[in-house]
Amino acid sequence: MSFLFPAFLAGALAVAIPIILHFVRRQSARPLAFSDLRFLRRAQTAAVRRRRLQEWLLLALRVAALLLLAAAFARPYIDATGLAGRSVTVVALDRSFSMSYPGMFERARAAAREAVAAAPAGDLVGLVAFDERAAVAAQPAAGRDAAVAALGRTEPGFGATRYSAALETAAGLIGARDGRIVVVTDGQQSGWDVGARGLLPAGIQVTARLVEPGAGNLAVTAFDVTAAGAAAVVVNTGSETRSGRIRLIAGGAVVEAEELPLAPGPNEIAFDAALPPAGLLEVAVDDPGGLAADDRRYHLLGAADGVEVALVGEASDAFYLERALRAAAGNGRYGVRHLEPAAVAAPALDGVAAVWLLGTTGLDRAARARLAALVAGGGGLLAAAGPRFDPALAADLLGPDVDIAAAATPPDGASGWSLSDMRHPAFRVFRTDPGGLAQVRFTQTRRVELPQGRVLALFSDGSPALVELPSDAGRLLLLASDLGNEWNDFPRRPSFVPFVHEATRYLAARGEAPRTRLVGDAPPGVEPRPGAAVEPEAGRTIVLNVDPRESDPARLTAEAFGARSGRSTAAAAAVAARDDAAAREAAQGWWWYAILAMAVLLLAESWLGRAAA
Repeated sequence: MSFLFPAFLAGALAVAIPIILHFVRRQSARPLAFSDLRFLRRAQTAAVRRRRLQEWLLLALRVAALLLLAAAFARPYIDATGLAGRSVTVVALDRSFSMSYPGMFERARAAAREAVAAAPAGDLVGLVAFDERAAVAAQPAAGRDAAVAALGRTEPGFGATRYSAALETAAGLIGARDGRIVVVTDGQQSGWDVGARGLLPAGIQVTARLVEPGAGNLAVTAFDVTAAGAAAVVVNTGSETRSGRIRLIAGGAVVEAEELPLAPGPNEIAFDAALPPAGLLEVAVDDPGGLAADDRRYHLLGAADGVEVALVGEASDAFYLERALRAAAGNGRYGVRHLEPAAVAAPALDGVAAVWLLGTTGLDRAARARLAALVAGGGGLLAAAGPRFDPALAADLLGPDVDIAAAATPPDGASGWSLSDMRHPAFRVFRTDPGGLAQVRFTQTRRVELPQGRVLALFSDGSPALVELPSDAGRLLLLASDLGNEWNDFPRRPSFVPFVHEATRYLAARGEAPRTRLVGDAPPGVEPRPGAAVEPEAGRTIVLNVDPRESDPARLTAEAFGARSGRSTAAAAAVAARDDAAAREAAQGWWWYAILAMAVLLLAESWLGRAAA
């Protein structure tokens, strides 16, 4: 048995306390002279003997309880396998999609079997399968059958290569013991993150067995929708020009197809076919001899269903704001809906995360209550107090303590504004260069009085320009001017679009969840494979694409791979050993049993003590 915190065993010295007290109490009674023992009854002698036996039992129970308490704090654990101290060989098999050239993974399996068979006779042997994440396929065991069987079940997937994950997991299996890691891979150079090194304890050796990849590959590494249609980048990793058939597919139907010569390196492909307003769009290249995983790339058309933004106001007030948001919506960032104030009702705001309130004309009491409920439920609201904003309604929307005055013209005819809280997320892009906002000129503003709130920006006269009002769950901002190009020139300034995007990001308190992700970033419950999928919790559609870096043909040599696998310091090795012990102890939890046994002994001691009294 070993202990995670052996220093606590020093607490066992506390057993000396009840032992000393036991013997001190025995000697505390003074002997008394008595005339003749013949007059004492035999029953008294038996009672004394029984009492002494009870005292010894009480002493034993107290000592055992203290020993169990010290052991519980020391956190005992047992090597249940009986294999402690034996060297470990871990084979790490690369299952990223760059290993899926025709016949390549079969060669990788054969190399991994050879590595398992070549492990020293006394070694435990385990298997790790990895791409962006590493998983233990077979725990270290004395035999070889479990590792060989796990090799037969391992298949290449759609993830990218990450060597650090493989080495970290393999080193965790070895723990504080000596061992070796054999990485079976194609040597994908992008598998090392920039500046990353696999730091391992000094007792672990790392070798790489490289599997030769295929001769050439055509990969779709980029795909996007433009104003003219769609555009893609197809990379030819070979050294000669190849002919490839490129297809644009919308909703499962081919809308454009062309046979094109593809020169070595990246090739930009433009499509001019008319695209549907919504649905799944994909581009595909025919490449029978290359990697199948990177032959397609996906894109979702239509408004984003992740972060919905509502613009409440007249069309003239929402004109610039809507275009600024739709510039991001084209990249799947926002879904934008424009609502007249009279049309604000419960169904119209379903799924909305942020609201820009640009006017209140026609906004009835029920609609105001709906907006207040949206903020109370965790949503965001920015109210622009422009020409069609009624200050009398501010209490319903912004709280009873907010006082908004009538419009006023600055003394000099125009006023600028400046940031008073540059740390606020709404100004994130302006932290290094706030000058773009300083160029804005306001010809009319409103005076805002509020007893509490966070002033984010000030007009030139020192009055609040943008304030954040207190809200328990949501986020509430007030701009003391408009956003429709009537009272200021903000919409015509270059700083307008980034401000709108960052403010919307902040207002949408639940954050932006991108609709297009890499396979390695698949959310929980979604199978990590390319294509369209539905998030189980959010119920929204997303698309997953493979990591384009995995299509890079650059490879490492075995020597270069070994050079990237450095050695950790002695302190780091000690940490690894402690982590290994902690994992074993946490899995067994013997300290709970020690505490339970101590509690039972203390109950028995209490009962016996009352009986002896």
